[in-house]
Amino acid sequence: MNGSRLFSLAALGLLAVSSLLAGSAAAGDKTGLTAEEKKDGFQSLFNGKDLTGWTGATDGYFAEGGAIVCKPGGGGNLYTKQEFGDFVLRFEFKLTEGANNGLGIRAPLEGNAAYVGMELQVLDNSAKKYAQLQPWQYHGSIYGVVAAKRGAQKPVGEWNVQEVTARGNHITVVLNGETIVDADIEKASTPKTVDGKDHPGLKRKSGHIGFLGHGSQVEFRHLRVKPLSE
Repeated sequence: MNGSRLFSLAALGLLAVSSLLAGSAAAGDKTGLTAEEKKDGFQSLFNGKDLTGWTGATDGYFAEGGAIVCKPGGGGNLYTKQEFGDFVLRFEFKLTEGANNGLGIRAPLEGNAAYVGMELQVLDNSAKKYAQLQPWQYHGSIYGVVAAKRGAQKPVGEWNVQEVTARGNHITVVLNGETIVDADIEKASTPKTVDGKDHPGLKRKSGHIGFLGHGSQVEFRHLRVKPLSE
């Protein structure tokens, strides 16, 4: 077989592999759920197309480009219809300048999730208007309970990767590969929380996962969760 024939076959092989990878990437863009994660028990929370499986302030959010987008000037509390107790949650988010949102976990559908459930801050830590916040108000913090470590957040407009693990009283938050919260919420709230307020939601064993928008545009994508056995 001559050299040109070998080159042609090699080129065709590379083209086929490239097409296969492109197809896989396109499929992954919708949910972010990998074959390995699926085998490990992860499930997608967002189909990449619409808000099927979500409830609450559905008029304050929309699906676009494979992401759930909190509308500028909109927001509110958007929750999964399904409830979760102990879990590992993986997702990506992209902030706009001065953005403020929240991640509700083990929350009921009614009430302020920061107190009746738990709220993990989603915030542009670099914004000047937030320079004087309390430590427990910055990104990744369990609002009013545990302050997150700062410095791992990417610049505004870039995608951040976050993982949250809730196992009993133990909550961990990993942002872009760096652990920013590793806390026992029972110990952190004894004898009282750092904000001095009542947080009955800390005692909840399960609830909804959701976004708690405050009028800023924030995008979320590749939402995957793995329920954990008790």
